[in-house]
Amino acid sequence: MLKSCFKYLFLFTIILSCSSNAVDEEVDDVIEEPTITPKAVDFGVLVVETSWISKNTGDRDTFLANSVDNENWMDIYDNGNVMMTCLAGDSHRTELKENSGAEKPLSIYKKMAYTATLNNIPENGVTIAQIHNRGGVNRPWIRVYVDDDKFIKIKATETTPDESKSTYSTHTGPLYIAGNELSINVTIQNGSASFEISTNDITYTKSLTPSADWNNYQNSYYLKAGVYTEGDDVEPVLEMSTFSVTY
Repeated sequence: MLKSCFKYLFLFTIILSCSSNAVDEEVDDVIEEPTITPKAVDFGVLVVETSWISKNTGDRDTFLANSVDNENWMDIYDNGNVMMTCLAGDSHRTELKENSGAEKPLSIYKKMAYTATLNNIPENGVTIAQIHNRGGVNRPWIRVYVDDDKFIKIKATETTPDESKSTYSTHTGPLYIAGNELSINVTIQNGSASFEISTNDITYTKSLTPSADWNNYQNSYYLKAGVYTEGDDVEPVLEMSTFSVTY
């Protein structure tokens, strides 16, 4: 009888031990999901066009922006920042843009925001953001640019965007010091565009609505950002630390 008791106790101990090991194995099989940190610079489905490769302002190459790295004209640094530059010479550019088919009227919400530093400002300034139009016009509605006097300005085309000459309105924002951080926020909604430009602890805001001369092109607006030089002396360098487009 005593032997039988020891026998059952022994079997129970073995079963309990196996059960405990099975629980341990099940616990060991639990794998924690990795934490995914969003990229600070994310171009989404934007493309980038550049005249760097052809060296011809009228012959520009286009790539999916998020796929470009280790190029002289666009590079992702180890810290995640993205450098963009273009050749010296009027109208050379390396610019992000919404691809063909992404055009929308200004009544539909979209927002482009980025933080960057800018070095090598050309003698006649450099455009760093645009609201352009694919409706058959010869110039953008809006250019945000650092002028040769180093002020960040907004230039709006007011008349005859489809002709050889237009008139413009210019709105002057803060003074920019090369190498300092600047942030550009462009928000489109309700038929207008609002701008928030910050640098050196100064924030400038402006809201603009197209003139009646744009009525025939109201469904064809799209966003651009990067470097578009208006000088001939230096290659501007824009280094983005954040970038996003939301819809």
